[in-house]
Amino acid sequence: MRFRRIKDVLDWTRNFHNALAKHYDNLAIGHERDRVGILLYYLAAHERALSEAMKHYEEDEVHDVLDLWYDPDVDLPQDLDSLTDTLQQVNVDEVLKLALRFHDLLIDLYRTLSDKAPTEGIKDLFDNIAGHEVKEKLRVVRDAGRLEDL
Repeated sequence: MRFRRIKDVLDWTRNFHNALAKHYDNLAIGHERDRVGILLYYLAAHERALSEAMKHYEEDEVHDVLDLWYDPDVDLPQDLDSLTDTLQQVNVDEVLKLALRFHDLLIDLYRTLSDKAPTEGIKDLFDNIAGHEVKEKLRVVRDAGRLEDL
């Protein structure tokens, strides 16, 4: 995927989080009463919250920045199917590995966009979003660890 404006990057990310939330909800079907189901529902809610956070980034950012043309030549998968094909079994360890893989993909994306940013303001924006994504990844690891206590 090639981006045209900063807003396009943020829109793609928000849509990615929404699609991921739906994917986790679908995987949870049939696992409502076990640990993997709890993790999947947690991850779905987590992704919806990240989508909302991206919406707030868009609302808080100056429109001049959002409308800047920016084409760093970053390719991303068009859909989740190419990323979820490695999920062999729906168990806590596999689901957690997949969730962390998604976080790493986004962290790498934001860092690349920051490194290729044409202005200091855009660099700061993507550095902030990358930092937020790192914190969210750590939160997922911490909260998933709490499932072991159940």
